[in-house]
Amino acid sequence: MAATMPMTIELETHAATEVVDITARVESLLDGVRGGSCHLFLKHTTAALMIVTSEKDVPIDIMDILQSLTPERTYRHDSAAHVAAHFLSALVGPSVCVPVRDGQLALGEFQRIMLTEFEGPRKREIEVRLLAAASANEPMSDRTA
Repeated sequence: MAATMPMTIELETHAATEVVDITARVESLLDGVRGGSCHLFLKHTTAALMIVTSEKDVPIDIMDILQSLTPERTYRHDSAAHVAAHFLSALVGPSVCVPVRDGQLALGEFQRIMLTEFEGPRKREIEVRLLAAASANEPMSDRTA
């Protein structure tokens, strides 16, 4: 395995809370990668990355459920909304790792990579690392346990 140079996806969110599908942007970076894995790391503590279904309204429903997990109360650090954004970011997490097969993300039929914004609008930056076979002509073998 050989690691590629890090790449960056930059985007701006437009609302206080928002779910943004970044799958196509990630796929556009896979040029020449036949097999391996794609690791994404969000460089922020008030947003997160997750893999969810693209079915109508499910990402918004998930955001509503997540928002219901943060009680309105007085916090030591800052405002309730700001602390809630940190909590939800930590709960969902800043990274995802997706297999790459035949030059495409090996996601399930309905799976999409989503950025979940908990304190927008903001500029967001995602570092992308592709771990690929040393040569584009040497695809990783598929093994089943």
